[in-house]
Amino acid sequence: MKSHFSKEKLTLVNELIYEIKIKEAMSAEVIFFNEKATFREIQLTLKEKKISGVPILDKNSELVGIVSIDDIITAFDRGYIDEEITPYLTREVITVPQNFSVVYAIRLFEKYGVGRLPVTVSLKNKKVVGIITMSDILNALLLEVQTIAEKVKEKEAKDKLFSEKISKSVTRKPLQFEVRSDDFTNAGRVASITKKYFQNLGVNPEIVRRIAIVCYELEMNICIHSLGGSITVKMDNHQQVEIIARDKGPGIPDIDLALKPGFTTASEKIRALGFGAGMGLPNAKRCADKLKVESSLKSGTVLKAIIYLGEKNEVKKDN
Repeated sequence: MKSHFSKEKLTLVNELIYEIKIKEAMSAEVIFFNEKATFREIQLTLKEKKISGVPILDKNSELVGIVSIDDIITAFDRGYIDEEITPYLTREVITVPQNFSVVYAIRLFEKYGVGRLPVTVSLKNKKVVGIITMSDILNALLLEVQTIAEKVKEKEAKDKLFSEKISKSVTRKPLQFEVRSDDFTNAGRVASITKKYFQNLGVNPEIVRRIAIVCYELEMNICIHSLGGSITVKMDNHQQVEIIARDKGPGIPDIDLALKPGFTTASEKIRALGFGAGMGLPNAKRCADKLKVESSLKSGTVLKAIIYLGEKNEVKKDN
């Protein structure tokens, strides 16, 4: 079986941006000010540290606002550079929780065009624990790639022996997951567990990446658009992997439209978090060999993705 996906190879970077957590890439040393600071004080620090903005924190290290280089320029132009920042402070600040994937931060950078994002403990806890920039993410990616490259020869030999043992000992039961609505804290759990499972079975790494991305996008689709649901991942006769996502409504009125890149029904709240950009189902369709969608406005939606293992990449059958 030949996959149509061969024309569009996934790279290691595609995989890593889904796996690296923001807390692993961020800078934990936060340069910040309180509301009593003046624009002049902040301007001098931005110049010295060569940064484009700083968060404004209260005494409990919780975020109350942010001052950017644009704010400094405006203060110069309008003649209040030596005044306290309080009356002019930008208080609606885009933040990222530390346990989210860096892909979430990348989407926010692309959407809002900001240079840095304060990192908080969680969606609800606004205590700032770090700052992340695109440079931080690129450095984290390069470090991961370098580490992998240095160990690749040794790892290939160990993985070969390990996968041979696993292929004989692992029970091929379907993987089953419950996915809750709005559970962004655990976003990526299905993809992470599934990826390790198929790695241990010796499946081709490129196919494993595709499986992981489909799982991630279907998980996020349930999380964002439904009242919760489940995902089942199973291998059928060593020839293909089936990923079945079921949710509890409200259903998809127009399936063809939902599969078009950029179309979304996500709320303003979800889009403000950096999700719901209308690329989830198109990404899943792109990575799968087949994607079937059945939806009812009463009973919800069932998405079934199939990814072929192929003759060269299939897992060795038990003897």
